[in-house]
Amino acid sequence: MFGLEFFESNVSLKAKEFPLFLSGRQRLLATARSAVKLLVRALRPATVWLPSYICGVVIDAAREAGVRMRFYAVDDSLKIPDNDWLAEIHAGDLVIFADYFGFDTWSSHGIEARARGARVIEDACQAMLNRDFSPHADYIIFSPRKFIGVPDGGILLAEKNAELSDADFPAPPPQWLLQATRASILRAEFDRYGGKRSWFKMFQSTEAQGPMEPCRMSDLSTAILRIVDWPTIKRRRRRNYEFLVSELGELAIFPNLPRYVVPLGFPIRVRNRDRVRRALFNVRIYPAVHWEIVDLVPAEFLSSHRLASEIMTLPSDQRYGRDDMRRMVSKLKRYISL
Repeated sequence: MFGLEFFESNVSLKAKEFPLFLSGRQRLLATARSAVKLLVRALRPATVWLPSYICGVVIDAAREAGVRMRFYAVDDSLKIPDNDWLAEIHAGDLVIFADYFGFDTWSSHGIEARARGARVIEDACQAMLNRDFSPHADYIIFSPRKFIGVPDGGILLAEKNAELSDADFPAPPPQWLLQATRASILRAEFDRYGGKRSWFKMFQSTEAQGPMEPCRMSDLSTAILRIVDWPTIKRRRRRNYEFLVSELGELAIFPNLPRYVVPLGFPIRVRNRDRVRRALFNVRIYPAVHWEIVDLVPAEFLSSHRLASEIMTLPSDQRYGRDDMRRMVSKLKRYISL
C-alpha cells in the first residue's frame, strides 16, 4: 500500500540532532498556508510574486486587500526559464520561490530579487528535511504534514534580521483539529492493515478547511516533531529515490539527487497520466498529483499547465523498502506500455 506517511519515533534523540526547521527564530503554526498569510499581512508588500507552478492554497494565502498578485513563469522541468520579470520587481515586494519536491532551482533568481529590495520567501514545504536552504531567503516555510503523519503543523523560520511576529496566536479550531487527528489515525491504520479508504474524504476535508488565519501548532504535533527519528527517515527517503532513478531515470523530472536533498517523492511525467494513475490505484499504489492549477494560474503559462496535466509523484517515503519499490516500478512499466 502506497501514498501515506507515518512517523517513527526515537525518544532518545537529543536536541542537537534536531533538523534546521526545529531550531532558529521560528513560529510553530497550525498550517503552512497561515505562515504565508501572516507574512503578507505583516509586511504589506505592494506586490506578491508567485511561481506559475504552485499549490492553490499558497495562491489563496497570498490574496490580501490592497496587495497585487503577479506570476512569473516556471517551465515544464520546474525551472525558471528567463530573468525578464525580475526587472519589474520593486523594493518591498514579496517574492515566493518553491523548492519543488526538495530541489532548489531558483537561487540565482533569489539573489537578483534580494538585490532589487524584495523580501524572499523560500517555500520549503516539500524540502523540510534538506540539509541546507538558500542563503538568499528572508523566510523559510515548512510543512511537517507532508513528511510524517502529524494532524497539523506549519513552521515559519525567519533568517538573520528578518522581522518575525511575536503575537500570541490562538489554538487551532478544536473541531478541525479533532477531525485532522482522526484522519491521521485512520490513514495510518489503513496503511498498515488495509481495508476501506474511509479516511480519505475526511483527510481531503481537513486539508481544504485548514486554518488560513494564524493559529499555533497543537501540543500533540509539537511533541511528535521532537521525538521523530529524522536521520532514519532521511536515509530511507534518499535510498528509495536513488533506486527509482536507477529504474525510471528517463521519466524523472529530477534525475540527479544532490547530497543535501531529501525528496518529498519521486515526480515523473507521463502523457497518459490519468489512465496510468487509475491503474496504479487498482493495485493499491497511490501516486499524488502536485498540483492541479487550472483556473488558478493564468492560462498564458502554457508550460506549467502542460506539466500539471502530466505530472504525478510516486511515493518513496520512509515506510518502504526495496521490494516495495521494485513492485511499484514493475507495475508502472507495465501500465505505461499498455
